[in-house]
Amino acid sequence: MKDLSRLALEEKVGQLFFLGFHGSEPDREAQELLDVIKPGGIVLSRRNIETFDQITRLTSRFAESRDIPAFVAINQEGGAADRLRQLFAPIPSMSDAANGGMSQLRRLGRVIGAELQITGFNTLFGPVLDLSTPGSILRGRTLAASPAAATRSGSAFIEEVADSGTIVCGKHFPGLGGVQRDPHFTLPEVDKPKKILLMEDIAPFVNLFNVLPMIMVGHAYYPSLSDSGRTPGSWTGWPRSVSWLCGSSRSPGCSPRWASRRRTRKRRTDTASP
Repeated sequence: MKDLSRLALEEKVGQLFFLGFHGSEPDREAQELLDVIKPGGIVLSRRNIETFDQITRLTSRFAESRDIPAFVAINQEGGAADRLRQLFAPIPSMSDAANGGMSQLRRLGRVIGAELQITGFNTLFGPVLDLSTPGSILRGRTLAASPAAATRSGSAFIEEVADSGTIVCGKHFPGLGGVQRDPHFTLPEVDKPKKILLMEDIAPFVNLFNVLPMIMVGHAYYPSLSDSGRTPGSWTGWPRSVSWLCGSSRSPGCSPRWASRRRTRKRRTDTASP
C-alpha cells in the first residue's frame, strides 16, 4: 500500500471523490476515468448488482486490489431502499424497525452489517439521522421525530453495524427531514432559523460525532446558514468550518484498512467465543 503522505497532488485530489458507474463492471470509458482520478471511494447500487459472486468480485477489486484500498460504499437501509434485495431476504425499513423497538432496530443493524461484510462492502452510507416530519421525502427512512430519540436510535444502529467492521456515514447533515421535494432532481429549501437547526436537526450529528467516522452533507439550500446566495449546503464553506465534521477521509479511525483490521479482530473474537 502506498504511503498516503507521499501521494502526488493529483492522487490526493482523487482521494476526495466517491464515484459510481452503470453496469455490473466499469466499461472502458468508466475504467479510464477511474484510472485517471483514482477515487478514494466507490459507491455501488442495485444497478451494479447481478449475483452474489459478481458483486463480491467487484467489491474486492476496489477494496483489496489497488495500491490505495478504496472505500466501497452502498446505501443499504432496508424497505424501499433495500439495495441487496436480489441477494438476500427482504429487510424492513429503518422507520419500521425503529417503531418496532430498540431490539428490532439493533437486529436490523446486525443484519445489514452482516450483509455488507459478506458481500465485501466496507462502508455504509447510513444511518439517516434526519428528523421524521410528515410529508417528508425521507418517509420510511428516518429513525425518530425528536433529536433525543434519533440520537438513541442512531447510536444503537451504528453500534451494531460497526461491530461488523463496517464504516458508517451519518446523513444528511444539517438535516433534510423537512424536505418534500427530491433533492436528486431539484434544490429544495430548508427555511428554518439557524437556532432551530442547531437545536433540532443538527443535534443528532453533534451527539453522535464520536461514533461517526463520516458525515454526508445534504443537497439543499439553507438560507439561515448561507451567505453566498441560493447555493446547496455542500457547495458553501460552512460545513467545512464546523470542527466536529470528519475533515479527512483518511484519518486513522476512518479508513478501509481500519475496517479490515476491525473485521479480523471480530472474526477472531467470534471464533474464540463459546
